[in-house]
Amino acid sequence: MTDETLGRSASVAGGIFVVTFFFGLLLVGDQAGAFADSERAYTELFSDNSHRVQDLAGSLLLIVSAVAIGTFTHQMAASGDVTRPSSVVTRVGGTLASASILMAGAAFLTVPASLQFGEFTGDPGLVTAQPVLPHFGYILLVVGSTIPAGALMVASTRLGGFPTWLKWVTVVAAVLLVVTGSSVITMLLLPIWVATVALATRRTAQIARFGE
Repeated sequence: MTDETLGRSASVAGGIFVVTFFFGLLLVGDQAGAFADSERAYTELFSDNSHRVQDLAGSLLLIVSAVAIGTFTHQMAASGDVTRPSSVVTRVGGTLASASILMAGAAFLTVPASLQFGEFTGDPGLVTAQPVLPHFGYILLVVGSTIPAGALMVASTRLGGFPTWLKWVTVVAAVLLVVTGSSVITMLLLPIWVATVALATRRTAQIARFGE
């Protein structure tokens, strides 16, 4: 593929990630935000049918965003020498971040999906695991994905094509993401960064095309 095609593919994948991750995080916010709450809080949360539908939609969006961020980072890494350490770290970091978000989405999905399905079958669904799986999803989302995401962000600045201002912004955002990654709100740094890079990559591809 040409640099222009790679730039277009990366920008599309980045755009999909930004939209699905943001709205997915918004919809499952109650599950993630209830990390320190008692088991009763989860029982009340999952007893509401509208909340379960909301959690199902948000979890599925997170799963889609996991595929998108993996595609985005692999397209970025493919734009340069794939054997360079920066390219390898970008690929590995993207894969690990993608896997963590994917498993977090699956963890958030399991309980509401089980209870929703149980309404049609008469089965009570998962009961004892109600607080455990959202906690696991929270840890995967805000801890498991932030470290590899921070690593891939820094490594991506060495791939080439980043203007100086974007390199500095990327490094600062990566440090903030890793240091303060215990907050769901801080996770929004990742889609903001992806959106910025996707737009910059798209513009670079357009400039290269018009310069030919």
